[in-house]
Amino acid sequence: MLGNHMKTRPLRFATCTPVSFHANKYFYTRDTGLICKELQGLEVPCQVIMPLPTREDDLPTNDLLRVPKRKLYSSTWWQKQDIDTVILYSWGDPRYTGIAKAIRKAGLKLIIHFDSSGELHEHLQRSGNKIMNRLKDCIINKLRSLHLSYAHAITTSLPCAKTFHEDMYYGAAIANKCKEFPTPVDSCFQYDGREKEARIICTGNWSQSVKRAHVMTSTIQKLLTTDSSVQVDICGTTSSEMQRWHATLPMHMQQRIHLHGMCTHEQLRKLYMAASISLCTSESEGSHAASAEALCCGCSVVCPPRPLLRVVHWYTSRDSGTVSTEDTPDSLSHALCKELQKWQQGARNPHQIAAAWSPCFQVANLITML
Repeated sequence: MLGNHMKTRPLRFATCTPVSFHANKYFYTRDTGLICKELQGLEVPCQVIMPLPTREDDLPTNDLLRVPKRKLYSSTWWQKQDIDTVILYSWGDPRYTGIAKAIRKAGLKLIIHFDSSGELHEHLQRSGNKIMNRLKDCIINKLRSLHLSYAHAITTSLPCAKTFHEDMYYGAAIANKCKEFPTPVDSCFQYDGREKEARIICTGNWSQSVKRAHVMTSTIQKLLTTDSSVQVDICGTTSSEMQRWHATLPMHMQQRIHLHGMCTHEQLRKLYMAASISLCTSESEGSHAASAEALCCGCSVVCPPRPLLRVVHWYTSRDSGTVSTEDTPDSLSHALCKELQKWQQGARNPHQIAAAWSPCFQVANLITML
C-alpha cells in the first residue's frame, strides 16, 4: 500500500527530534532544522516534528509540528501523518527506541542519525566500580543495538560504521545499514574557486568548556610568535575572558587576530573561502559541523589526537589536514605550521578537498538512501 501511495505523489519527509529544542532561526541552520530547509530547497516536502512545549522564539511556520511527546511513541499517530520517510535524530539513545519502533510499525521508512565520535564503550573508561561500569556498558550497547536495528538506514561517519562492524554488540547487520552522512551542511558552503590565503579559522561556541577556548588561544598565540604573516579569524560566541586575552596581546598580534563573534552562514562562508585551515581544539566532538563546513569550502583541518575526536581525525585523511602528535598548544601550533607549509608547497588543493568531502554532507544524498 505504501509503495502504491508513493507513486502518486513525491516522497514526503519529516525530521524528528525527541527533545523540545527552541525552533528559532538558529535551529534551522543545523541538524534536523537544516535538513528540513535543505530538502524544501530541493522541492522535497518536509516538516520538523518535535514534542511540546512550544518556545517563545519558535519561528511562525507551518513547517514545525509540535505534539505531546507520548504521540511520538504511537504507531497509530504516525500512520495518520502524511509522510513516507522519517529522519530520527535520536543519537542512538535507547530511551527513544519506542519512537523508532512506532515509526516502523506505522509502515514508514526510518533513517536514524547517529552523531557520535565512534566511542561505544565510554562506561569502561569511567571512574568508579569496574564491575558496575562493565555491566552498564553491556546493557547500554545491547539496548542501543536494538534501537538501531529498527532503522532502514543509519546516517553516520565512516569511523562509526567501521566500529559497528568490528564490535560484538553490533556487527555486520548494523554496519551494513550505515550510510556516509556525518552531518548536514548548508548548501551555501561550496568552494567557489577563489585563491586561498594564509589564514586560520576557528569556529565554535567558545563559552562551552568542551571547545577548550584556552587551548585555542594559546595555540594561536604560539603560532603568531613563529609566523609573522598568518591571519586568524575566530568566529562564534566569545567570552569576556577571550576579549581580555585579545586586548592584552601585542598590537602586531591583535591586528592579525579577528574576533568576529556570532556569524551568519553567509558571513562564515566568506571567511571559509579565504581561509586555508580550520582549527579544532575541542575535548570531544561527534561530527563537528564547523570542520565539515570548512572542508566543503576547500579548507584543510588541524586537530589534536584526542580519542573522542575520531571523526575529525577522519576529516584529515584525504590529503585534507593534520592531527597533531600531542594534545598541547605547542604541538598544535607545530601542526598548523606544517599545514601552512603544505599549502605553500602546493601539497593541499582546495578543489580536491571540497570534491572529496562535500558529497558526504549534502542533504540531497538523503533522498537516494532508501
